[in-house]
Amino acid sequence: MLMIGWVLRQVVAAAEREYYDPANIQRALAELEAQLDQGVIDGREFERQEDALLDRLEEARQWANGTL
Repeated sequence: MLMIGWVLRQVVAAAEREYYDPANIQRALAELEAQLDQGVIDGREFERQEDALLDRLEEARQWANGTL
């Protein structure tokens, strides 16, 4: 049972590192801009998703500093 807890903590830690990785967020922002440029999404949807990604980037900074 202790091993399951350890594995779960490792999985959560890996997921957090990936989610809060600024490089991943920057890539998502670049992909979002490409979607806007290609007409896949409109300006309103771009702004909605951009706001969410920028919030996530701020959370990533807080997470990295241990203040989240």
